[in-house]
Amino acid sequence: MIGLGKWTGDIETSMISGSAIVEIIDNNGEYDFSVTVPSLKKLPNFRVYDIKENGNCLSGKAEIELMGKMNVDVVVEINGDKFTGYIKVPFFGKVEIKNGRRI
Repeated sequence: MIGLGKWTGDIETSMISGSAIVEIIDNNGEYDFSVTVPSLKKLPNFRVYDIKENGNCLSGKAEIELMGKMNVDVVVEINGDKFTGYIKVPFFGKVEIKNGRRI
């Protein structure tokens, strides 16, 4: 399994701005993600699933409650102690995590 541990990165959108903390967890041989954005009091409910590992990239789906339930694409690329990632939300576009690094 790649990328296990805590990571942080910057998010800049019209709705969300600040740092995100992403924890990639081994849940009995399956990937699990925990995400917090300290500048927000509450994130929308979400569930990450169907994570696939391909080289240094993790990709999958997430179900997020944002104006109803939506399925979005999730991609994280790990390069040593740095990472990039995004979620692609229908009608909103790509929300990128930039300057990602292990903490």
